[in-house]
Amino acid sequence: MSNEGVSAEKVENRATKRSLILLAGAWIVALIFVAGFALPYFGFNPDTFGGYWVKRGWLLTHLAAGMVALLVGPFALRLGLARKRMPLHRRLGVVYMVAIGLSSLAALYLSLHTDVSWVFGMGLFSLNLIWITTAGFALVAIRRRQIQQHQEWMIRSYVVTFGFVNFRILVGILTAIGVGTEIQRLEVGSWFCWSVPLVITEVILQGRKMFSAPVASTVGRAR
Repeated sequence: MSNEGVSAEKVENRATKRSLILLAGAWIVALIFVAGFALPYFGFNPDTFGGYWVKRGWLLTHLAAGMVALLVGPFALRLGLARKRMPLHRRLGVVYMVAIGLSSLAALYLSLHTDVSWVFGMGLFSLNLIWITTAGFALVAIRRRQIQQHQEWMIRSYVVTFGFVNFRILVGILTAIGVGTEIQRLEVGSWFCWSVPLVITEVILQGRKMFSAPVASTVGRAR
């Protein structure tokens, strides 16, 4: 094997290890989020729901399906990126897509019927549109056998899925340091929880392509 081949293999192995660590960390944080913020709603205590009690059916649908997407996503991504156990990867992918479909539809309704503010509602509405879009493009890409495009759209999709966790973390931090009013914190969280991570993800995805590709030589000179 040539030196270039060995070097490329080492780079790929390091990238695989990094992705495994990142996905494992995301799954642990997601599990903590589910246990601490999502599962308590299934106790059907009106005090837990607050103003969402009258919309509890929509909220529980959103939470139940969202939990599935949040916890299944890292396993589907790990198998897909490693190209291992593909039949299981496909089954998990189907579960992930169905969960997003159900959860996003319920969340779209909730975002259009929020009692917080229209800014907060539009932030969540945009989050759900992006959620459906990224998952939809991942599905279209794999149907067209565009593997790399499918992998990249799945990464974007899970970043958006994780936005619900980011929302709770961000609002919690802003509350702890006493920034803004409660409504302002919710409004900021509804936009920043998905937009900033998605931009960072795009910079990483496109940056890897730019810096891994050889620099093109000058074809000609201006006369």
